Amino acid sequence: MNKSLKQRIEELVREEIAIVSYNSEWPSLFEKEVAFLRSKLPENIVKRIEHFGSTAIPILSSKPIIDILVEVSSLDKTKKQIIPILESEGYEYFWRPTIGNQPPYYAWFIKRNSDGKRTHHIHMVEANSGLWDFGFTLETI
Repeated sequence: MNKSLKQRIEELVREEIAIVSYNSEWPSLFEKEVAFLRSKLPENIVKRIEHFGSTAIPILSSKPIIDILVEVSSLDKTKKQIIPILESEGYEYFWRPTIGNQPPYYAWFIKRNSDGKRTHHIHMVEANSGLWDFGFTLETI
């Protein structure tokens, strides 16, 4: 039986996510995921890819989930072309509002390890998204 979006979100909210000490492997896990994404996704849609959020800041404790911000040329093309690719690779997909329940929306993917723990959050937005202004990256530190 397929779960509703509401049920899926309720399950996500209940997941336990710990804060851990900085892991020096996080940058290489980011790079590995970027290489994977670039090998699978259409070049004409995927533009820049950045490591952002707390795992991008050396020495900062964080949730052990690599946040990746991906610029896409079009969210419509993302829905049609990228979502099927990543879902076939086992990623969970959500169409998510940027703030609260209001637009603008973006494509959000969760990657999990073999134990079912989240390892990556991939946020796909267009170039004009405000998320580019909120993220912490190695370049902004």
